[in-house]
Amino acid sequence: MKKLVGITIPALAGLLLVAPQAAAENYSGTHDIAVGVRVSTIKFDSDRLHVNNGAPFNLDSSFNTPQPGLEFSVPLTDRFSIRSYIDYVEASVDGVDSTSYGRLFGTDVLFHLNRNFFLGLGVNQTKVQFHRDRMYRGTVGYARDINDRWFWRAEYALQTSSDFDDQQFIGSVNYRIGSGGPLLTNWRSRDVAPVVEDDPIDRTTDSDGDGVPDYRDECPNTPRGHVVDERGCTVYTTEQVSQDLRVGFAFDSARVTSDYRGDIRRLADFMREHSDTQVTLHGHTDLIGTREYNQGLSERRARAVADILVNEHGIDRSRIRTVGHGMSQPVVNEISLPANARNRRTEARLTVEIRVPQTR
Repeated sequence: MKKLVGITIPALAGLLLVAPQAAAENYSGTHDIAVGVRVSTIKFDSDRLHVNNGAPFNLDSSFNTPQPGLEFSVPLTDRFSIRSYIDYVEASVDGVDSTSYGRLFGTDVLFHLNRNFFLGLGVNQTKVQFHRDRMYRGTVGYARDINDRWFWRAEYALQTSSDFDDQQFIGSVNYRIGSGGPLLTNWRSRDVAPVVEDDPIDRTTDSDGDGVPDYRDECPNTPRGHVVDERGCTVYTTEQVSQDLRVGFAFDSARVTSDYRGDIRRLADFMREHSDTQVTLHGHTDLIGTREYNQGLSERRARAVADILVNEHGIDRSRIRTVGHGMSQPVVNEISLPANARNRRTEARLTVEIRVPQTR
């Protein structure tokens, strides 16, 4: 019991330091009745015994494998709630290849310092194998909302009795049921007529006209016509945009003519706009000549386009890859003047995904 008090009092002082506005907040940690599932790992006192074939063995004193559990909590006032739980436990045994099974069943009274931090005191019955002990328990925890109904908790608990001291780490996910609020607060005020007070919050002004009032608009000044979510923030969709390049060449030439400078400039502009892109330039030849000669010619054609991107448009060379395919990938698989002109080329295609705001 001394250890429980020794941990709970410093924990309370520390949490009050990190939450200086706790006394000013009117907040219950659960608002409503909640049910949850939990996973916990427990470190049993090494003095606990497991009997195997009539011989006693000590339990492993390290934290055991995480095991499941359930919990049920009810808010009592703006600050206090009561939480019952049951945890299944397994523990290894020193000196023998065996496992000790059991469960923890108990109740805590939780004090909510603010929206996140809480302390708890409680009592439980801890059963390991066929040994049962009443344990007194202190808890330090942190809770956070996922949405209006769901929230999670993480906590550390120390439980003690005259014989044993155990430690436990717990994580849980809880779901709020109904909207009744704190039980005792509602019971005390059930016969009291409600007092109608002026609402200090302006619930009507919508400065950016997006349909979400300013008091709960997390994205002020949303552009007119944008579709917004319940927080007042623009809703985006993902679209793909592409930029293609085709540069043609004269027979047995790797010189880029002025006819294609504008196409190369548009590719460079696209790469500057999307600075995380890289491009591969594919050089090709017609079907006239040897494979060895055409391989080198296709590589020169790809490098010629790369040099313009680097030297004239400032694109970093590390973002450009050149590949020569020689005569292996013709557009038209024949030798003729029209086919030859189409096959002598350097090509590239860049595709990126962009976020586009939805509009009304």
